[in-house]
Amino acid sequence: MNLSLFENASALRGLEQYQNIIANNIAASHVAGFKKVAVSFEAVEGGEIARSTHDRLRNEMPGSFPVMKNQVDYHEGEMRETNNPMDMALRGDGFFALLNTNGDAVYTRDGQFYVNSDGVMVNSMGHEFSDVGGSTIQTVPGGGDLSIDKEGLIYQSGQNIGQVGVFVFEDPLMDLQKVGGGFVAKEVGVTPETANPEQFTIMQGYIESSNVSPIEEMIGLIEVSRAHEANQKMIQTFDQNIGKAIGTLGQTQ
Repeated sequence: MNLSLFENASALRGLEQYQNIIANNIAASHVAGFKKVAVSFEAVEGGEIARSTHDRLRNEMPGSFPVMKNQVDYHEGEMRETNNPMDMALRGDGFFALLNTNGDAVYTRDGQFYVNSDGVMVNSMGHEFSDVGGSTIQTVPGGGDLSIDKEGLIYQSGQNIGQVGVFVFEDPLMDLQKVGGGFVAKEVGVTPETANPEQFTIMQGYIESSNVSPIEEMIGLIEVSRAHEANQKMIQTFDQNIGKAIGTLGQTQ
């Protein structure tokens, strides 16, 4: 039994998963506030397999298999100026909170917003932005342009009408999971705290770009392709050697 065949097959499976993650990172590289998924591999022992069932003494082959690990990279993306007053970027810690159609909180770094027909601040999916108290942000329809200061205070015609909520988690890697449109708490009991003003700065007229580097991701695709090819050749070589061994031993009288 050739353990290497199983090790290479395991590597191919991991490389396929890695390729899918890279493809998703590239596809979402243009999405404001998107956080890429970073991948790493480690070798995990898979037990031992006897070299021969006829050996009286202990004589076994240790096996190790590659295991892929992935986690969200929360590093801040580049701040890009748009001069659009309906854009806001969050520099520093924290997330904006959106209330979806079920009333559940979805956390995001995408600060592109609109005002719907009811005067409520929403994102492109129609999810409502949350204020610091967890309520929706109501503007005055036709009441003039909105101005947002660095602490998230919202002014309309010189009057303060609310404050954009910015929320922080103790450990985003452990507390949040990725979903379409942002992140949600992994468990019901996980709740964020309202961020202190010194932890963040809101920049109106800017958006935070994704932290994906398309060039780095393309390099990753090339590396995956080469590793995939190398493992395929190893499997083909093992298969040919096994075929030769069977052919040779089969002719022995």
